[in-house]
Amino acid sequence: MQLFIFDLGNVIINNVFVLPDMAKALGIPEPELIDDYMIYDTPLMDGYMPPSAYYDHIERKFGISHIGTDIFADFFMPTVNKPMLSIVDSLRSKGFRCVIGSNTFEPHSRIVEAMKPDVLSHFDHYYASHVIHLSKPEPAFFRYIAQQEGYDYGNISFTDDLARNIEAARSLGIECLHYAGDDKDEQAMAFFSRYLK
Repeated sequence: MQLFIFDLGNVIINNVFVLPDMAKALGIPEPELIDDYMIYDTPLMDGYMPPSAYYDHIERKFGISHIGTDIFADFFMPTVNKPMLSIVDSLRSKGFRCVIGSNTFEPHSRIVEAMKPDVLSHFDHYYASHVIHLSKPEPAFFRYIAQQEGYDYGNISFTDDLARNIEAARSLGIECLHYAGDDKDEQAMAFFSRYLK
């Protein structure tokens, strides 16, 4: 039996990129904020740096007197990707186990947990990077989920929109779908069709 791991952002939900709106609201040039954020992305996703500490850093670095809000949450307005969620429902109806494996942090995770229509109840488990203190593309991220779920890599399928995460999973022998491009939904249907017969 196969285990299916799905990324969350840009796979199960859309409209997840907040940095351009953050930059505009804070009066910081977008490229500068993105470059700065990428330095801290891994500690944020791994749950070792709380968002409040990053806000303090932004205030110091860019001379902002007081952000005064949970700005990562303020601009996070995800929408459900219905085609992929339908595939998940179909897989589970066939008896397959489906889990989320996502790089995320508390402000965004909190919003996903409260989404209407609900997303997380469509899955058997939610592995959030800030909770397990591991993030993609580290092999330990996939190793942790495989161990928790009790599956060998050869019996795991992984879907993600980022090539670096796909490459990391494939290096372990995990079957992968790179969910990207204009025809991504057609590719997804073709990829999962053999499990849905």
